[in-house]
Amino acid sequence: MSRASTAPTGCPYQGDAGTTTDPCRDYLGLREDEPVRWDEDLELWFVTGFREATSLLHHPSLSSAWPERGSTPLHAAAGGGSGDGARTSGLVRKWFMFNDNPSHRRARRLVAPLFSADRVAGHRPFIQEVVEELLSKDRDSLDVMGDLAIPLSGRVICRILGLDAALAPHLEPWALDVAALLVADYMPDVVTRGHAALEDMTGLIDQALEGDLPEGSALHLLRTAQQDGEIELQDVWATASFLVYAGFETTSSFIGKAVRSILHSGSWAQLGEADMGAAVEELLRFDTSVQQVARLATDTIEIAGKRIAAGDLVLIMLGTANRDPEVFDRPDHLDHGRRITRHLGFGHGAHYCLGAGLARLEAQFALEGLREKWPTLRFREPPRTRSHFGITVLEHLVVESGDPAL
Repeated sequence: MSRASTAPTGCPYQGDAGTTTDPCRDYLGLREDEPVRWDEDLELWFVTGFREATSLLHHPSLSSAWPERGSTPLHAAAGGGSGDGARTSGLVRKWFMFNDNPSHRRARRLVAPLFSADRVAGHRPFIQEVVEELLSKDRDSLDVMGDLAIPLSGRVICRILGLDAALAPHLEPWALDVAALLVADYMPDVVTRGHAALEDMTGLIDQALEGDLPEGSALHLLRTAQQDGEIELQDVWATASFLVYAGFETTSSFIGKAVRSILHSGSWAQLGEADMGAAVEELLRFDTSVQQVARLATDTIEIAGKRIAAGDLVLIMLGTANRDPEVFDRPDHLDHGRRITRHLGFGHGAHYCLGAGLARLEAQFALEGLREKWPTLRFREPPRTRSHFGITVLEHLVVESGDPAL
């Protein structure tokens, strides 16, 4: 589909009184500064340029193990942390996303088969069935978050792990408290809630490990590796809790943000004419779930005329980089016909999101299901967000048919 056949619009959030939190204002103002700049208050580097972000995401002198020693002045002021600069929790610090090679490669390789193209394709009938079930009710309106995105992502990750689907409703509060722990662990309440969520997760994992597990599921694979002496129980807890967090929270958030972006831009009708795969890539570029990732410099890095010193914390702003006007034509326009060769919605380099294919599939089926149910769609009420210890949560997104006759 050619770009001329779509109707791109400006940033759909700007100036909309119905949006309680404006995602564009959250991070796009950073583009007014240099693509790499030092923040004196937070004592860290912001990276907002697409080319600079891409380069640093696979730079050998940037470590993903920032929770080991990436504390900021906020932690010092709050008197938080462990005293040695360590962040989050011991279990989270074992997540392979927060480790460098060879630990990262070894842990990632163990679960990578779960997300191969063939395995992901094998989930297509299940995902389609769940979407059809969730959208089957005859109703005037639907909360995209509570009625579709959250239950869909929860049931899919339970299937991947080998957990009973009845456990899916527990995942959302756990995932949110862990998400807050990753960014605001200088707050005592966040630490308490985050650690409690992780304890609940590990308790659930232990219970599942004692029973029968579907062959080929993540927990079955991890239990076998533990029994064979390849990993320890703590590694099982770490990998399983990471899959719960990453597989649920980011995907459910993206589905909701995708629908919000489309409706705010008034381009639901254009979605009906677009290639859904290309449309999902554009939506990932436009307003991705993961807006930033942190890295810690292990050696001096020269980039964009700046000198990043060993020990400096670096925040790579994925959402801002995906709106870089030096790389993307009219970056603040949502264009379903845009043909994207690459974006940073799933990161880049060795830590590229392992579940990217599964997330794309869930989003495609969710959007296709909504499009089939309601060829025209509109907000029934303004999208509702709330702050969860510094994390902006899209709580409710209630929509209805845009056809007054329905």
